[in-house]
Amino acid sequence: MIAVHYPPGQGESLVAPLAEALDKTPYEARARLSDPEGGPAVVARYGEIEQAWACAGRLRSNGISPLLLTPEDVETDERRFLVRSFHLGEHGITATSRRGESAEIEYRQVGLFLRGTRIDEKTELKTTEQRKFSIGRAVLTQGLIMSKTVRKLEQVKTSDREDFLQLYVEGRPPLAFRSGGLDYRSLGSALQPSVQANFTRLAALLRQALPQARYDERLANSQARARVLGPGLGESHLDVAISLIARVLRGSGKGAS
Repeated sequence: MIAVHYPPGQGESLVAPLAEALDKTPYEARARLSDPEGGPAVVARYGEIEQAWACAGRLRSNGISPLLLTPEDVETDERRFLVRSFHLGEHGITATSRRGESAEIEYRQVGLFLRGTRIDEKTELKTTEQRKFSIGRAVLTQGLIMSKTVRKLEQVKTSDREDFLQLYVEGRPPLAFRSGGLDYRSLGSALQPSVQANFTRLAALLRQALPQARYDERLANSQARARVLGPGLGESHLDVAISLIARVLRGSGKGAS
């Protein structure tokens, strides 16, 4: 994948050179640069690395510094510290992962704080039933049976939402907090009846404890997620958006060379 990082409000200035490099219309190019918060934003996808390098070359020739994101560059849960339980101390965090691993991190070490929403979409086949009026049955039964059952096989889409936050420390896997997978008992007297309330409380406590960390919450908004991912990528590619934003905000958003 090829992405472009641009400052807030500066996307319009890149529309013409991007359209030329991608052989797209200005309208299509503008759709890839529409986030008022700026980049990063995915602008092109290729199945072969040679095609991606060629695109990167055209972008550089047009004065745009591209970001190349390979499958190996995309964060996955295997490369994250998935937090199960935690304790917020005076100077740092003690956490235990879902695998039973432990980690101790000082607040001052955290350089980036990402917050967002993960949506898992599923499509299932379900049989629905409806009672419909049947004039044939009404006539045959002299009005005793006025309807018939109609069964229909339909595709039903469902979605599960889960809030998350991730903390980045140099040289360590990101600490990933998923709202539905956390043990909140360490909140003590601040413990709330609902998962959402507890997660909101945790996020607020961490923001207070991490004033030096760069904070970004655009991935909590569906439209902002879509602008980062660009046309053709959906909610199932959230890890791409996380990886791009983390790469840029941590200062490693180097262009493809």
